[in-house]
Amino acid sequence: MEEIIRVIAQYLHVTAGILWIGGAFYTIFIQTPAIMAAPPQARGPVIAQLAPRQIFYLLRLGEVTIITGILRILVSGRAREMENLGSRWALSLIIGAVLAGILLGIGHGIIKPAVKRMLTLGPLAAQGDAGAAAEVGKLVQRLRTLGYYQLVLGFAIILGMVLARFS
Repeated sequence: MEEIIRVIAQYLHVTAGILWIGGAFYTIFIQTPAIMAAPPQARGPVIAQLAPRQIFYLLRLGEVTIITGILRILVSGRAREMENLGSRWALSLIIGAVLAGILLGIGHGIIKPAVKRMLTLGPLAAQGDAGAAAEVGKLVQRLRTLGYYQLVLGFAIILGMVLARFS
């Protein structure tokens, strides 16, 4: 039974992590360029429907990834090793957890409010408000830049988990 719990925890953790980081990759390299290539009048309605759902699901995936990562440690039989920072396994997991927390914090604290602001300003920009349009442009650029930072953090987390796996 203990082995089954470990397998389930591992499966859920890896699956959530793949979807979380993969979702960011998809957003940056596929979805955003496709939306920006669409006519401006078509962007607003699509973004208004897509962005809240996407933010909700990506943040939940991050939370599930972190929670199942903690569960993995607890059911691994190696939790006591976390006290020994000289262990490559413990150090890899701690660094990965800190980076995942930063990544989730960026999502909750910066990206989610920026997207909400963009959704508020979008209709104003569509009606010809030059100030709103300028701010939307800045928000889009900021979100794109943050997306690249998220990918770098995500790939660093993956590296840490691979190192932990082989420790």
